[in-house]
Amino acid sequence: MRKLFATMFLWFWLTLFVPSLVIVLFFVHAGFGFGVVHVTLHNVVVFSLAGGIFCYFISRYLTKPLYQLGAAAASIAEGRLDTRVDPSVTRRRDEIADLARNFDRMAERIEALVTGQRRLLGDVSHELRSPLSRLIVALSLVKQGPPEEAAENLERIGLEARRLDTLIGQLLALTRIDSGVDRGSPAPLDLTNLVQEVANDGDFEARARHRSVLIQQADACTIRGFEELLRSAVENVVRNAIRHTAEGTAVEISLQVRESRALLRVRDSGPGVPDSMLSEIFLPFRRVASGNSDGAGLGLAIAERAVTVHRGTIRARNAPQGGLIVEIDLPLAAFSASSGRP
Repeated sequence: MRKLFATMFLWFWLTLFVPSLVIVLFFVHAGFGFGVVHVTLHNVVVFSLAGGIFCYFISRYLTKPLYQLGAAAASIAEGRLDTRVDPSVTRRRDEIADLARNFDRMAERIEALVTGQRRLLGDVSHELRSPLSRLIVALSLVKQGPPEEAAENLERIGLEARRLDTLIGQLLALTRIDSGVDRGSPAPLDLTNLVQEVANDGDFEARARHRSVLIQQADACTIRGFEELLRSAVENVVRNAIRHTAEGTAVEISLQVRESRALLRVRDSGPGVPDSMLSEIFLPFRRVASGNSDGAGLGLAIAERAVTVHRGTIRARNAPQGGLIVEIDLPLAAFSASSGRP
């Protein structure tokens, strides 16, 4: 506060001293005598004292919230990510209050990101531990078990290795989406053609499980974005539906254009998701407790990140007649081609 007070008082005193000095010199030169000079100097001293008091309170008013902002920033730097600015600062009606509110939003975002990264690291450690443990057990059985069981144990090793490969591949995909590496620039893409290609591929895979994929509606639409990234999002949603739909049923896909947005809807005929988990299924490694435990639990998380990059939204809801409906809402309008970020 001392520096701000000294600066304010210096400017105040200079703005007072210069005009006063000019007035004094004028009166002396005009021959009014030193009585007028004495009165003028007396007034300068009085105004200087008053100005000093005024500058003190103004500098205190300005620096106190800044000190509180600095203390909050130092607390976050020390690792206390739940730190927020004192409410007395955010209740002010000036630019400092706007700064404090922006600071709190930044702190909340940082806390959410760091907490999410820590949770993801813990989840990854847990997910890797299980297949690695099974690999070690299977390898021990190959070495120490009877020869007639070696083929079965080797098959188990191959299965766990493929699971690890899938998990690591999806983790890398999730990291690339977050970092924007090798994303390039957005370009116009035919969303209708992309959905039809994904549906054809999904139907081919679904037949092996006695299921099918049907397109009920496919309006013509073109959006601006990243084709492979968006294809990955749609594929993960469709494959998730194929995995959970009941045997002998079909995954239904519809693509509708509404004003300036494209709505992609994918519905399965599976058991659905508990209402409390409808938003959590888009988080990494969130699985619904059911008989189907295939997958690494990252497919819908990848879809959510990819849709967010395209300034879209993804949501899930249970169908009234049973099954899960996943909806992807994408804007048809172009976004910035320079950054490729939402």
